[in-house]
Amino acid sequence: MMYRIDFTDDAKRDIAKLKRHEPNAYKKLLQLLEELHLHPSSGTGHPKLLSEDRKGQWSRRITGKHRLIYTIEENLIYNNKDMFFVNLTQFFD
Repeated sequence: MMYRIDFTDDAKRDIAKLKRHEPNAYKKLLQLLEELHLHPSSGTGHPKLLSEDRKGQWSRRITGKHRLIYTIEENLIYNNKDMFFVNLTQFFD
C-alpha cells in the first residue's frame, strides 16, 4: 500500500523556495518524496524519529543543511496511510 502525502502551507512555500534557489536540493527532495510513498520510516536520507518538542515527527536529510520533517499517520479503521509534511528545515553551519 502506498502512503498519501499532504503538505502544510508552510511546506509548500518551503518547497517552492527550494526549487527557485537550490535546484539540486529540490531534485533530491523529489527523489525522497517518491521513496516516501512506499516506506516513510526507512531508506535514503537517514530517516530518524525525532523526540522532545518534535516527538512523533520524522526527519530525513535532503542536503547537509536541509531536512524534511514529516509525520506518519495510519488510520487502521479505514486502512489508510497518510503522511503530512510539516516543513522543510534549514540548518546553518
